[in-house]
Amino acid sequence: MDLKYLILMIAFATVEINVTESRQSDKRRYKNDKGLYSHYVNICDIQDRVSKVHCYCESIKIKTATKADCWVFNGGIAEDDPFWSNFYSQPKIERLTFNVRADGGLTYIPAKVIVRLDRLQHLNIQYANIFSIPSFAFTNSTTLKEISLPKNKISKLERFAFAHLIMLSNVSLVENQISELKRDVFYMLPNLQKLHLSKNTISVLHDGCFKHLNNLIKLDLASNLLTVVIRENFQGLSNLINLDMRNNKLTMIGDLAYAELWSLQELYLDGNEIEFISERGFGGLTQLRKLSLADNKLSVLDDGVFEDVQKLSYLDLRNNGLETVRDETLQNIIENMKSNYALISLDGNKLTCDCRLSWLHKLRNETKSKRLKASLDRLNCIMDTKIKTNPPNVKVEVINVISKDLKKDIEKEKNYEDIEEDDDENFYDEMQDEDNSGDNKIEYRRKLLEIPTEMLPCPKKLSYEDSFSPPTQDEVRYYQSSSSKSNLEIVLTLIVMVNML
Repeated sequence: MDLKYLILMIAFATVEINVTESRQSDKRRYKNDKGLYSHYVNICDIQDRVSKVHCYCESIKIKTATKADCWVFNGGIAEDDPFWSNFYSQPKIERLTFNVRADGGLTYIPAKVIVRLDRLQHLNIQYANIFSIPSFAFTNSTTLKEISLPKNKISKLERFAFAHLIMLSNVSLVENQISELKRDVFYMLPNLQKLHLSKNTISVLHDGCFKHLNNLIKLDLASNLLTVVIRENFQGLSNLINLDMRNNKLTMIGDLAYAELWSLQELYLDGNEIEFISERGFGGLTQLRKLSLADNKLSVLDDGVFEDVQKLSYLDLRNNGLETVRDETLQNIIENMKSNYALISLDGNKLTCDCRLSWLHKLRNETKSKRLKASLDRLNCIMDTKIKTNPPNVKVEVINVISKDLKKDIEKEKNYEDIEEDDDENFYDEMQDEDNSGDNKIEYRRKLLEIPTEMLPCPKKLSYEDSFSPPTQDEVRYYQSSSSKSNLEIVLTLIVMVNML
């Protein structure tokens, strides 16, 4: 018993010693912290109402906050203001946002904050008046992964503005006033994967302005003022996968304009003013899978325009001025359009209902893609009321007449122009002009797939009259000599003639 008691006493003594040492250690640590931070204001717990900056954090304890959402008030703050040193009070911040509530409140990148936060990964500044990004503005940070600077009135990017940021993967400069991109603005950014430059006024891309961005996979240039692009604009972007150039002012795509983008899979050119695409406009894009050209001014596509994009399975051509799309134009990618997720979208064009579109019937039957089937099902084409489809099946028409006239005498003056169409042929009724004497043409929109392929006219034989030649002299003499024959003989003769057609 004495031995057990002795052991228990020793154990309790050991615990008490450890607790006492721990408390003393905490006191020493608190004293050191207090000494170190006593002359800094905790940016997450600013009590001064006249302070020009207020930050809201998920924790107000010193050295604990990882996220700070700061607001700049009261006329702004100077770049050398002592307040910036207060960020030493929260050195663990990883996400930092500055929202500026007054004009002139912030006219620069707060480098003195960045350099004090050695764990900072995400920096966001918006609504400031930062007109220019100077060289090395981000102090060669080794931790920054994302820089977002929307709506800051930025108009100029100096050389090396974004440089030596080895962890940076995402840059956004959306909704600023940048008008041109010069060379070496983006330099030594080995991990940059996404660059967002939409909603600026960019009209000039200097040759090689992206040449240091070998690992970039997404480039957003939408809603700018670009009128032309050439191959040299995209040097260095050998790993780019997604390029967005929607809503610019492009009028044409020249030869090999995107040939430097060897890995490109998605190209968006919607909402431009493109009227012409060179036969090799998409030359070199051997990996391209998605191409969107909606809302442009295309009226024709050259047969070789898709020759190099043999992996293409998504093609959006909506709202152009195309009158037809020939299967020869898409012959290299037509098999891709039969896969499960393929799409060709042609809505909003001026497609003519003729045999050049008959291949779409076949594609509709062979594709596995539900969305492609739905797109083709709603596709409209235009048929002029002055133009009829291929000549009606003469055999059927004549036999119908014969079957009716067996009940009564065949009228001698009757000819093919008097033959009435069968009541079930409603398809022709909709396309007849109510006033054939006028020169004005009325357009009828039809669902393309509701028109049988055999009734789609071909451009060389668009009218019923053009395809129906007048009878020869021998045929006229034959009909005249047959007028004295009985009705039965005439019927038999006509049937024989029909079978010979």
